[in-house]
Amino acid sequence: MLKWKLLITTLPLVLIVVGVALIRDYVLQIKGIIEFSDVTPLLSGVALIVGLMLAGVLTDYKESEKIPGELATTLETIGDTVQIALAVAKDDEAREIAGKYQALVAAVEDWFLRRIPVDRCYAALEEFRSAIKTMHTAAGVPYAIRSLGETHNLRRLITRADVISRTSFIPAGYALLDLLVTTTVILLLMANYKSVIAEYFLITIFSLIYIYLVRLIRDVDDPFEYEPGQATGGAVEVDPYPLVEYRQRVEGRK
Repeated sequence: MLKWKLLITTLPLVLIVVGVALIRDYVLQIKGIIEFSDVTPLLSGVALIVGLMLAGVLTDYKESEKIPGELATTLETIGDTVQIALAVAKDDEAREIAGKYQALVAAVEDWFLRRIPVDRCYAALEEFRSAIKTMHTAAGVPYAIRSLGETHNLRRLITRADVISRTSFIPAGYALLDLLVTTTVILLLMANYKSVIAEYFLITIFSLIYIYLVRLIRDVDDPFEYEPGQATGGAVEVDPYPLVEYRQRVEGRK
């Protein structure tokens, strides 16, 4: 059902447009002031703009699909280093590294699923970075250097995901898109048609297509917009299962 969610929630908007057409025809009894054939060039132009906007947001979306897996593998690499460092550690104080690492995994997954703000995720990252100092003295320089390198990669991925989520794709493009789609719907309601069946079919199908595509573009623009408590991908959200499953494996080792 998830794949139909966006389409189903678009139907009420389409019904409003059709309702306006019914009021025009049977209540106000106003005739169209433009022929439908004159509207078709605008339909082609709107389709071009919609295609360009969709292609733009899909570029970020394809990159976003990789982020949950890359976050999980980076955390797992850090975890492997922590386990080896603890095995050779000469100081019992190094044991606190494991706890801070588990807290880091939990914070990253909680932030990714929008349970906590990003600043708490960065705070957990800073806490783990400070624990690496203990690893340096207890297990040796190579383990600390490797952990610092992977911590840098983790911070880069977190920042990239946060930027994608909080940055809108060409706001001016959205303004043009909204203007063209709204104008198209208005012109469809003002047009003359050869038959009643053609009128309501064309108004319904074009309104559905364009309103749905505008909503789709806006949703794809933020592929990490998870609902509270959601631990799976939504209609257009990237599936976070690699990160969720890795946290479960980490917590299962406690």
